[in-house]
Amino acid sequence: MDTVITRSRWVLGFFIFALSICAVRLVQLQIIEGPSLAAQGQRVRTSSTEVAAARGTITDATGVVLANSIQTYDIAVNQVNIRAYVHRDDDGNEVGRGPAEAAHQLAPLLGMNEAELGGMMLGDSTYEYIKRNVDAVTYREIRKLDIYGIEWESVFEREYPNGNVAAPVIGTVNAEGQGSSGMEAQFDAFLTGTPGAQAFEIAPNGAVMPGGKKTTVEPKNGGNVELTLHADLQHQVQDLLDARVAKHQADWGAVVIEDVATGHVLVMADSNSTEPDNAKPQKVHAVQDTFEPGSVGKLVTVGAALNQGTITPTSVFQVPYALDLPDAGGPITDFHEHDGETLTATGVLAESSNTGTVLIGQTMSDDQRYSMMRGFGFGQETGIELPGESAGLLRSADQWQGRDRYVTMFGQAYAITAMQEVSAIATIANGGVRISPHIVKSWTNADGTVEVPDTSQPVQVMDAQAASQLLTMMESVVEDDLGTAGAAKVPGYRVGVKTGTAETVIDGAAGLVSTTAGIIPADAPRLAIAVVLYNPKVASVSSDSSAPLFGDIARTAVANLGIPASTGSANLYPTTP
Repeated sequence: MDTVITRSRWVLGFFIFALSICAVRLVQLQIIEGPSLAAQGQRVRTSSTEVAAARGTITDATGVVLANSIQTYDIAVNQVNIRAYVHRDDDGNEVGRGPAEAAHQLAPLLGMNEAELGGMMLGDSTYEYIKRNVDAVTYREIRKLDIYGIEWESVFEREYPNGNVAAPVIGTVNAEGQGSSGMEAQFDAFLTGTPGAQAFEIAPNGAVMPGGKKTTVEPKNGGNVELTLHADLQHQVQDLLDARVAKHQADWGAVVIEDVATGHVLVMADSNSTEPDNAKPQKVHAVQDTFEPGSVGKLVTVGAALNQGTITPTSVFQVPYALDLPDAGGPITDFHEHDGETLTATGVLAESSNTGTVLIGQTMSDDQRYSMMRGFGFGQETGIELPGESAGLLRSADQWQGRDRYVTMFGQAYAITAMQEVSAIATIANGGVRISPHIVKSWTNADGTVEVPDTSQPVQVMDAQAASQLLTMMESVVEDDLGTAGAAKVPGYRVGVKTGTAETVIDGAAGLVSTTAGIIPADAPRLAIAVVLYNPKVASVSSDSSAPLFGDIARTAVANLGIPASTGSANLYPTTP
């Protein structure tokens, strides 16, 4: 009997001990480790993915949208779950099932072939894309069908509502959503924004559970960039440029219009621009390609001499057709053969005489001329907010040898960009003060705050009186009978212009660069304009090609921007004694 009682006590003790261990373990699991284990289980059942942030907009100075992001949807299929899909009518009767029925319903909405779509739904993948960038209206129609096995995710597609307008400047976004050229590349980090996060529950078979998606971290959209461009004027100028490039069979053409007072670039046009395409980034010729300015460079030589006081607009020179200089490696000649002429400095500029410009250049030292070239910004980047800007090519005066010393006086043996050219012209128009150009007006951060670009200190390149004299001398290039830019006239407006035709070598063959740069109105400067036609093959000299294009563009610009006409005629300097 005692043995039985003892055994019973041992058994009871064992069960009590076992139950105690279970109780302790239960307390440990439910109270101590419960939250941790629950979280671990949730993690096993839950997955997450990024929620795309909308890329910021790019607009012109008036608010016209040039680049925008629109919400679209990528549609995917769970090839495992779609097998179990059954479509029933309102009475509960089966209409169809599986991939074939799903494809039958989706194909008309997605604009796809039903058989091909059905084939995409076959397999063992739990997440296979069937159509990307589906618009919101179509997405809502797909969701209404409530097809088991069809999934979706929200994405953003880049849109360019104004087509090719300023397309090289705006740039491109690659397949990964990163800016690859133009403004899209320059401000990529700012435009991109910060993605959010989306969590969703996963069934044991790896499928996303219906209705299980929820956003856990809201995305922060990218900032917006406002350019200084005027889209309407840009469009008009692009059309004029394309027509001229075609007429003169040029390789390419570029036009830049700068607001004299602010340095804002109102137009930066490239010929034959196409709508942004991530597979074909387009070059911005105005900042990336260089050329010899030819006779436009004579403005620097004449301006430097005026600034140094070695000449006046009416200084008289005996101008031969050819100059034989001992270290020039051959004669320096004018474009057109002529007998010796007596011209004022204004006449030299109006007639665009090479030999006369050399005579003016010889009134100064090489260092004085080089200093003026650097002052105008040659040989250095302008700082325009675009990637790939070229600094051009300008050797220092102590590196000029032989003929280079003379040809630099009339725009050869150095190279500039159209952006540098228009900036130099704007400096003359602005009383000799150079203002750094900008193509970005402002940007708006994600929090709504607005910022503007830092502006560098204006630089007084030449004396205001010398700049005023040079501008008046430029008017003779248009108005005087000796002038080379009569085709650049704009009725009712005083215009100061300089043309240039420079020889160049393109792919081993001789070619030309035709350029015309100027200011309108000359009596109250508002716009500086530079026009470049690269390698025109028909009517190629500047007086026949870039000068009339300048006139067309200037007329269009003053009309578009509402710039008042001149109030009086010019009081020109004489071109001959």
